[in-house]
Amino acid sequence: MSDKKQKTNKLQKSVLQKPVVVKNNANAEKKKWLPYLVLALMTIFVYSLSFNTEFIYNWDDAGYVTGNAYIKSLNFESIQNIFSEIYYMSNYHPLTTLSYAIDWAIAGDNPVWYHVINLLFHLLNTMLVFVVIKRFFHVKSDWVPFFVAMIFAVHPMHVESVAWISERKDVMYTFFFLLALLKYHDYKNTTNNKWKHYLLLILFFLMSLMSKSAAVVFPVALFAFDWYERRKLNLMLIAEKIPMLALSLIFGIIALKSQKEAMQDLAPLLSLTERLQIVNHSFLTYIYKFFLPVNLSGFYPYPIKDNNALPDIYSIAPLITAGLLGVFIWLGRKSRELIFGVLFFIINLALVLQLKPVGGAVLAERYTYVPYIGLALPFAFWLGQKADKNKLLQGIILIIGITFSIVSFNRVPVWKSGDALFSNVLEQFSRNPYAWDNRGGLYWDIYASKKFKDNPAKKKIFTDKAYHDYTMSLQLDASYIQPWSHRGILLFNTGRYEEALNDFNVALKLKPDYIDALLGRANTLSTLQRYEEAIPDYNAYLQQHPDSAQAYVWRATAWHHLQQYDKALSDCETAIQLNPKNAEAWYWKGLCFYNTGKNEEAISGFTKAIELKPDYQEVFVWQAMAYANLKRYNKAIEFYSKAIQLKPGDAVALVNRSVAYYNQSDFAHALADLDAAGKLGYPLNKDYYLAVKNGDKRFQNK
Repeated sequence: MSDKKQKTNKLQKSVLQKPVVVKNNANAEKKKWLPYLVLALMTIFVYSLSFNTEFIYNWDDAGYVTGNAYIKSLNFESIQNIFSEIYYMSNYHPLTTLSYAIDWAIAGDNPVWYHVINLLFHLLNTMLVFVVIKRFFHVKSDWVPFFVAMIFAVHPMHVESVAWISERKDVMYTFFFLLALLKYHDYKNTTNNKWKHYLLLILFFLMSLMSKSAAVVFPVALFAFDWYERRKLNLMLIAEKIPMLALSLIFGIIALKSQKEAMQDLAPLLSLTERLQIVNHSFLTYIYKFFLPVNLSGFYPYPIKDNNALPDIYSIAPLITAGLLGVFIWLGRKSRELIFGVLFFIINLALVLQLKPVGGAVLAERYTYVPYIGLALPFAFWLGQKADKNKLLQGIILIIGITFSIVSFNRVPVWKSGDALFSNVLEQFSRNPYAWDNRGGLYWDIYASKKFKDNPAKKKIFTDKAYHDYTMSLQLDASYIQPWSHRGILLFNTGRYEEALNDFNVALKLKPDYIDALLGRANTLSTLQRYEEAIPDYNAYLQQHPDSAQAYVWRATAWHHLQQYDKALSDCETAIQLNPKNAEAWYWKGLCFYNTGKNEEAISGFTKAIELKPDYQEVFVWQAMAYANLKRYNKAIEFYSKAIQLKPGDAVALVNRSVAYYNQSDFAHALADLDAAGKLGYPLNKDYYLAVKNGDKRFQNK
């Protein structure tokens, strides 16, 4: 064969082979992105219903978002406040709060946007889990990281973290937690730019801590990764963790400080033995619900004691835990992944097992968001490493994913509203006083007091529902303080003052310094005109909340009715210093001056109150009266007219304007106002009426 012909054949082969290579590359590229696409579609399907939800007003969403003053503006001062406040909502997670501030600037109180951001973070986290598993564990098969990421994406126990807006902190801290893990991998396995990777590792870890304090376990998790990779424990290995351990210590102290008094009254008093039993039971429950996520609940109350003892299952829980850990260790002799997975699970769960109680829940589904990555890992290796060439195993993995997806999809509507959530909780735990109290709060605080305040029929329906739920809570546990106070507030606002006073008294007998009950009783006593009795409660409240401008105003009101105008004026001045935009403080300041004969000063206070609240009808009346005292009747008539315009049925204002007209000898207008007041049922002075009718000036203020 000639050289020319050989070259031609080679060229032909080359040309013919190229399309084959391109096709193979294209298929490889498709396979590379296929796991990510499947994971994304499964995740979006599961949480598609979350966009048809509202804020959970009776469980944190009001505190973190709709009622959070820190997020209502986005400027240097507000951002500074976000990062400097460590006590708000008994948590310190400024980066999460900042994300809410950005959301508020974009969407205000539209919950859809917040859910979009939560889902976006969850999607990113799912992809990061895939990458972390693939990189750290050096697996060739994509089925291993796919299984772990799939479980993470669609597990029903994770719905709470994604579908509940307030748990933005879960999805955010996990995002930076996983990024920090990847940077740790890069730091360990590269020689170039080592310090760059290390600094990014520290930065991402810090951002994780500022999203949620649960990230404090990150350095301990790194030691688990070191063990898995058989890195020798030496000074260098420890030294590289010191900055992260220091950050964990700092943020751990901040967390303990901010959560010091976090709902301690909700957690029952238990002995150390009982608490250890509960810790073990919760630990086992988390494992059980990993495999069988049934009977899920947004709230898991402490068990009810029978004859002053926990149910029998709690007594044997430590033995079951010990046996299970023994099995893990025995099986782990041949599976390093199993030991690592269990370690990762325990490390990330340890701080929320309620050995130190916070709140009234014995466990929470949101606590599994990161730990379940560890539990999924050994099963991923068991199934995934053989799945590449085994269609049956591939099918099993997908069936698990589809099953969990369907359960989670049906779980999402539970988080549609506070009503749906706590009604679901009560289906699981009908004897849970906390759930009854919480749903009652939604019915009263949101529905009756806000949503339906201008609809008497609807308001009554939800008022009655709230009263029923508060009462159910107290029937189940009469020592539970909060529903006593909450029902007292409801009774106060519906005019049942004596009943309200009784509820506040019971709450304060249970806990003498309970601030809500102190304020509630003080306001009730004031309404009943028992001002001297109200003052000590206002004092006690202000000792705990010296920055409450409104409380100073309420105490000023009591002092004013006791005719102790100096004390009332002092409280008004303090309230104005704390909140210069408090119109009520300016109003009562004006009244103090008015009642001490200082009409010019009174007018100044009233003017400021009207400036801050243009529809403050009663202030217009007092402003007019101050002008009348100064015989400036034209101004008096002007302000009486504005008061009447705001409240046409104000007979007193009509009579007072009549007097102003009369003093100007405008008898026609004076008589018209008297006639209008009489039609409204106001008892008229006959002598004055005849004087006005006849143009008699003998009653004029000369």
